[in-house]
Amino acid sequence: AHSLTLATPTRVAMSHACAARHSCSSVVAVISHRGRAALLRRFSSAARAPPVIDLSPLRDGGLSSSSPLVREVADACEQWGFFQVVNHGVDEDLCARAEEQQRAFFALPMEVKECMRRSADNSRGWYNDELTKQRRDWKEGLDFGSTPPMDWSLADADARNGTLDGYNRFPPADLLPSFRPTMLEYYDALAGVATGLARLFSLGLGMPADFFEPYLRRTQHTSYLRLNYYAPYTGEDPTQLCISPHKDAGFLTVLRQDVGCHSLQVRDRQGPDGGG
Repeated sequence: AHSLTLATPTRVAMSHACAARHSCSSVVAVISHRGRAALLRRFSSAARAPPVIDLSPLRDGGLSSSSPLVREVADACEQWGFFQVVNHGVDEDLCARAEEQQRAFFALPMEVKECMRRSADNSRGWYNDELTKQRRDWKEGLDFGSTPPMDWSLADADARNGTLDGYNRFPPADLLPSFRPTMLEYYDALAGVATGLARLFSLGLGMPADFFEPYLRRTQHTSYLRLNYYAPYTGEDPTQLCISPHKDAGFLTVLRQDVGCHSLQVRDRQGPDGGG
């Protein structure tokens, strides 16, 4: 799963052999470049599956609370808290370049990544020791996110970029010269998707489309982008998951599903194990 929690958190996750379940607290939207018909065919054997929503009308403008897209998103939020979107406007070439850079980053020598390890005074950076539900995950990750000035031209260690959770750290430019600019472009593109979805949420709640925008302005929100690498499991515990069942924090999570990994699971609120 390429996941990204945007619009208060932001997360981009890359997985290769993973199993994870979402029981949604924040709304989760999965972006896909596959056609809506192809996605619907993929889920045709399931009695119930998260909806696939075409965001084309959002880019065309002129939406109101009575628009079919607004009702479709509102129903998905009420019934699932999770849905897939197509025609979302994120350039496919950008997604491909971002994935290439992610793979290159996680392939770096461990000693390089260790220099970027999260610490007690800076929770942004690389890690491989995160716990979910008090159980260690089988993954590596890298977190970076918004800064007070939201000026990407500033050096990451510039004092003006300091936040409550630290400052951004990226791999050395001499090792991965395209990583930082590609990831920041990707971040901004996904932030745009999140902003558009927030407008649909507002309309679905019977409020003006721009209701959330004062809180989601570029210099206001606290979104972060998370790159996750779920390596193939090599241990002996048959119950080990790359990340344990969990609910995402924040307002909205935008994920990008890895088409080669089909193990992302969503709890059905109407299923036999409850949900919610």
